[in-house]
Parts: sequence; structure tokens; C-alpha cells
Amino acid sequence: MTGSDDVFRARLLETFREEADEYLETITEGLIALEKSGPTPDLLERVYRTVHSLKGAARAVNFREIESICQNLETAFSLVKRGEFVPGVDDFDLFHRTMAVIKSLLQGERPDTSPAEINGALRAIPDREKTERSDFAGDQPAEQGSPPRENHAYGAPGGYNGGEQGTDRSTVRIAAHKLDRLTAGADSLLTTRLFIMQRIRELEEMMTRFSLWQWNHSQALNDLQMIRRKAFGEEKAAIPPDLVLPFQRAVEFLDYNREFVTNLQHDLVTHLRFMEIDRSALETSTSEISDLIHDAALLPASTTFAPLSAFVREFSRTSGKSVDLTIEGGEIEVDRRILDALKGPVMHLIRNSIDHGIESPEVRRAEQKSATGSVRIRVFPRSGSRVGIEVADDGAGIESRAIRRTAVENGVITPEEDASLTDSEAIWLIFRSGMTTSRIVTDLSGRGLGLAIVEDTVSRLGGEVTVSSAVGKGTAITLTVPVRMATLRGLLVRSERQVYVLPMQQVKQVLRVRPDSLTISRGRPTIRLSGETIEVIRLSDALGIPPSDPVMAEERPKPLVIIAYGAGQIACMVDEVIRVQEIVVRPLGSQLTSVRRIDGAVILGDGRLALVLDPLELIQDAMQAERSVSTSALPWEAERRILVVEDSVTSRALLRSVLEGAGYRVETASNGIDAFARLKQHEFDMVVSDVDMPRMNGFTLTEKIRAEGGQLAGIRVALVTSLDSPEDRERGKAVGADAYIVKKNFEAEDFLKIVRRLTHRREGEIQG
Repeated sequence: MTGSDDVFRARLLETFREEADEYLETITEGLIALEKSGPTPDLLERVYRTVHSLKGAARAVNFREIESICQNLETAFSLVKRGEFVPGVDDFDLFHRTMAVIKSLLQGERPDTSPAEINGALRAIPDREKTERSDFAGDQPAEQGSPPRENHAYGAPGGYNGGEQGTDRSTVRIAAHKLDRLTAGADSLLTTRLFIMQRIRELEEMMTRFSLWQWNHSQALNDLQMIRRKAFGEEKAAIPPDLVLPFQRAVEFLDYNREFVTNLQHDLVTHLRFMEIDRSALETSTSEISDLIHDAALLPASTTFAPLSAFVREFSRTSGKSVDLTIEGGEIEVDRRILDALKGPVMHLIRNSIDHGIESPEVRRAEQKSATGSVRIRVFPRSGSRVGIEVADDGAGIESRAIRRTAVENGVITPEEDASLTDSEAIWLIFRSGMTTSRIVTDLSGRGLGLAIVEDTVSRLGGEVTVSSAVGKGTAITLTVPVRMATLRGLLVRSERQVYVLPMQQVKQVLRVRPDSLTISRGRPTIRLSGETIEVIRLSDALGIPPSDPVMAEERPKPLVIIAYGAGQIACMVDEVIRVQEIVVRPLGSQLTSVRRIDGAVILGDGRLALVLDPLELIQDAMQAERSVSTSALPWEAERRILVVEDSVTSRALLRSVLEGAGYRVETASNGIDAFARLKQHEFDMVVSDVDMPRMNGFTLTEKIRAEGGQLAGIRVALVTSLDSPEDRERGKAVGADAYIVKKNFEAEDFLKIVRRLTHRREGEIQG
């Protein structure tokens, strides 16, 4: 195959993958709807035709594995259409596994279930043989000279080509990266507009200087007239002959100069007026173009949230629960980039609802609820070009007492702070990192991240999170975000000799204070504002910039910018607040992505570069610094002892290296019997154990630790294993493990966070 053929095939496959993704999404939605409402004719026909279209598309690009799977799936649905087969729960499980296999094949990955196994399971559906002879014959290649039985060309008559997904000929498909480039180009027009506005300001300054010249010229005009009369007019006096001509030329030039400058001023005024008109026209045009391009990036919210139905079905079954997902307002359009950013947080909220909110079927029946729980995603418009995305469940709700207890155990708040919180305020602790009410840590939940990730993502999009909950009735969390990723408005400030930009979305207030009027709390300057005590930091100090001049006590007022991000806020002292203007944030490049507190850069109208600050990191660093000042290292921090139980030499060395690198004292054992003997001889704070080991496995070791009591009572146990089935996780929970970590998802940083949290909790229990 030639190079051009390779390129053509690569493009063809890329187009096929994009089209196949749409087909898979439609089929998955149809399967969910069929399982809920039963095999209605319209729904069956839509799924059947979409499978048929996917088969034809796979055949066109010679993707035989997908074509074969679709053929067998299509045959199964033909049985359902004729009423010869009614799929049950296990059959729908098979259909969803089929979708997962096709998706893996599309992405070039190895599926969990082989295509041959899926085809065998689909062929085993009852009465398949009866229909195979009649249906499959139509899909064989036509014999030479005979007309084709079926036309698989896209859009061919008689073949379904995804018409229900939209065949409006007024629309075109555009690659996402091209749309992103268009959007970036439209945003760049703003920079050009800023340049023009800067030129207009410079012209206005020139006009001011001309006005000053006019005033000075008018002062000298009387003197000039007198010189003219004395030198050349009726009051002509005696002037040396050799000075008459030069003097006359000088006076004539001054007359010409006055006329020239007056005309130049008139031209500048006219030019400035027309330039202002052009600027206004450019602003209107660029705003319209920018709005149109940003509108082109809007997609119905259902395109992102509808596919989550399959995730809810799979995850709820893994959790031993029955949960339905409903989506309202999916037709409301939101910027594709915002939807992509929110997909993870919404999945996190759904997982929390199923894992922590929705009760088991037995508990729900006992509470006179439907055995099937409900999770609802509701998308609704809000004022100010914003949209609300509510994730609600009808589960157990949030119990403030459990939240308070966990927050104190994990060191998120102190007992004194807990005593001052109301129940409604305590609910907001779920947004703090380190919060989880799950008793066991797994790769799915209980890692202590709470909803901090959700709030962080929404805040970065310029949105906010609200939560409401009623015990026994359910929880609703609402994400309010902009409809589109518009250009930002930023506050330009100067600190030392550098100009910075603070996003206006996080600027709460700007005021001027005298530095000597600040109060000192725990060794740090603070200000009291609206009943709240806010820490004050110098922006230059927060950024680690040394002062250009010696620091001296100042009495004159200085600008103070209050920035708020989620639950935290600080006051930044700067040297000057310049102005508020629209900004287009430029990335710093891959070399500078790890630079903290800096989110990007903008080009100002005068061509200077200004750095865009990250309010979240400024606040986090200030709070972290406060924590380091207020709490010293505890003497028992480095004395914590951990027993690592692992039969694999490599895994044992890895775990020991990670833990010792974090300052823990580590001993090792190669099996459960050796480990249990060491536990009875020495005192340990925690056990990190494999499960699958000779002589005594990790489950049995955990059971014996929990049954022993005495010296081993309260010791924390984390199981780190390659066994990742739901049954294994449940058994780990049943035997009393505090954490169940799957090796394929092992991350050293996350592992250490879990260890710190569990050992801190144990220390708190000992001291209590």
C-alpha cells in the first residue's frame, strides 16, 4: 500500500470512529430505555437500525470483528422485534458487555471479553438458528452478475444511516480541534481590540498635549503682534539692516507654524473620531464573530450526561443496589469544554450518591421506599448566562453527626471548631479534602478527597456549588456554571515592578487600608471584615519576590484585594490597582506548567506581559503556611511503625521504600503466619498486607487481628492486592480491613495519604 493509501485509510478509520461513537451512544441509551420501559416497537426499531448502520459502517472500513458482533446483535434484536425472544436482566448485561467490547476495539485496546466469546454468547440466544438461514443470507456477498441484496453505502435508500441522530443538511461535522482553533482565533481578536484601544488612548494624550500648546501659543500671540508692528508695521523702529530679513522670516515661520499645528490638530481630531467609529464597528463585529464561534461549541447537555446511564447501571449492580438514572433538561446547550470538564465531577457525584446515599434494597423496603433508588441529573437555565446542573438522589441524606465525627477524626477541624458549627454549616465540610464517611478505603471511594475535586473544578470554571440534604429523604448538589467559556475579566494590579491579573470571578472586594491599622492574630496580620477575620498577605511575599526597595513602615493607605475561592479567602496587599479589563489567558507552555500560583499570561494593550495568578493556589498556600505555623511536628510522627506483609520480594521492597521515604519505621514479613507472630511480639500502628499469600492469606490475617483484641485492638489494616472483583472487596470489608487498594491503581502519593489518615485516626483514638 502506498503512503497516500495509508493516509487515506487512517482518515477513513478516524471518521469511522467518530461515527461509531455516536452509534454506540444511541444504542446504549436505547438499551437502558428498553430495560426500563420494555420492548416498545419504536424504541426497538431505533436500536435495531442503529446496530444495522454500525454494521454497515464497520464493513465499509473492513473492521470485520465489529461487523461480526453487530451481525449477531442485529439477529438477536430481530428475534425481539418478532416477539420470539424477551431479553432478561442477564441478556441486557450481555448487550452492555457487547457495547464495551466494541468500544475497546474502536480504541485499539484489548477488551476484557474476547469478540469470539461475545459472538458465542449472542449466538446462544434462543431460536437464533431459525433466523440465521434467512437473515444471514442477505448479508453474504452477491454472486457475480446478480444484484446486491443490501446497499451499505452511507445514506443509501433502505438502509438506516442514523437519521434519528440528525440528518439536517444545514449542519456540518467539524473536528473538535479545529473548533478550538477557531475559538482561540476569535479570542485573539480581543487582543487586537485592546491594542487599538491603547492607540486611541495615546492619540487622546497627544490631543491633550496639543491643547497645552494652544494655550501657550495664545499667551505669546500678543507679543508676536507687537513684534510685527515694531519691526515691519506703522510703528516700525530702527532695526539693524542685517537683522530685518532674518527677523521677518522668523515671524513668518511662527505664523506658518500656528496654521500648520492648527490644521494638524483638526486632522487628528477628525482621525480620532473616525478611529473611534471604526473601533466601535470592530468591537461589534468581533463580539458577533466570537459569540457565533462560541455558540458553535455549544452542545446539548445530554451528549455528555446520557452515556452515564450505562455507568450507573454497571456501578449500581457492582454495589449490590438497584438504581435508575433520569436526566431532565438534556436539550439545554452548554459549551463543549465546560461539559467535558464537568463529566468527571458529575460522575463523582453519582458515584457518591450510589455508594453513600442510596440504601440497599432491603433497607429501602424496610423504610417503605421503592427498592430501586433514583439518581436525577437536572439541567436548568439560570440568570446571567449561567446554567445549573443538579445531581439529586432519594437516599439516606447526609447525617451531620457523622460528618462532624469524621472531620474531627481526620484533623479537618478541631473539636473547638466542631462545637461552634451548626448542623447546616457542618454539611459543607464534605467539600474539604480529607473528608469521607466510608469505613473502608477502596479504589472507588473512601480516599478522603470528599467533594473537594468537584468544587475545585467548578470554581475554576467560574461557578459555584450548593448542597441541600434531608436525612432519610436524599441529597441534592447543584453546580452553577457559565453556559459558555467566554473571555475573562481581570483586575490588573501592580506589586513591586510587575503587573499581575486576578480573575474578577474570585475578587470579592477591593478596599484601601493603612498597614498600621491591621491586627495581629497568631503572628499574622489580619483584617476584620463583615464579621469575618481574613488573613492579609503581601502579594510579593506570596509569590516569593524580594522587595526592590528597603521595607519601611508605611502610614499611607494601600490597596487590599479580597479574593475568595470556595470556602477559603485571603486579602492581598498590592502597590496599585490599575483597572478592570477583558483578558485572554495564554498558556505558559509545557516548560512552565509546574510553576505554582501562575495560571497563564496576558498581553496588555501597551504590549507588556502580565501574569495571571491562580487564586486557589494563593489561598491554599496561605492556609498551608498558617497550618505549619500553628501546628508543630508531633513527637510521635516519626515513631509510627508499620508492618508490611508481602510474599513478593519486588512488591515488598517497593512498599518498604515508599513508606520509609515518608519517615515511617517499617518491618516486613513474607506471609500471614510470620506477620501474626511479629504482631504479638512487637507493637505496630498499622499493617499493610497482600491478600494472596502462602500459609496464611491477607483475609485470614485480618480476621485473626480483629478477633485477637488486646494489644492488636484498633490496629489499622490496609490490603494492597491484585484481586479487584466486587466479591473480594466485600470480603475485605467483612473481615475488618480499613483500606482495600488494588495494585493496578496503586499511586504512591495516594497510598501515603491513606496511610497518614488511618494512622492519625488511630492516634486520635489512643489519645481519646
